[in-house]
Amino acid sequence: MASVAAEDGPVGQSVPDSIKESLEDPEFRTEYERLAPYEELARSVIMRRAALGLTQGQLAARMGTTVSAISRIESGQHATGVQLLEKLDESFGGR
Repeated sequence: MASVAAEDGPVGQSVPDSIKESLEDPEFRTEYERLAPYEELARSVIMRRAALGLTQGQLAARMGTTVSAISRIESGQHATGVQLLEKLDESFGGR
């Protein structure tokens, strides 16, 4: 069985280094920049939910939505509508 050296692929490469290298590809960069706001929202939701000690199911119940909807938000790969954002804010005790 042949061994693959680290310089032949991403094995052994850190995630930030891999992203930095990938950003040289214009198509990757465009998609990365398009998803950035959704990923930022996802990190915020995950951190707030964890700080409140809530499961995805508990947050979904507070919002009157499904665990699938929470999972989509937390994936950082999907746009989130204004109504869902308002429900999130209310569920987290915001104004």
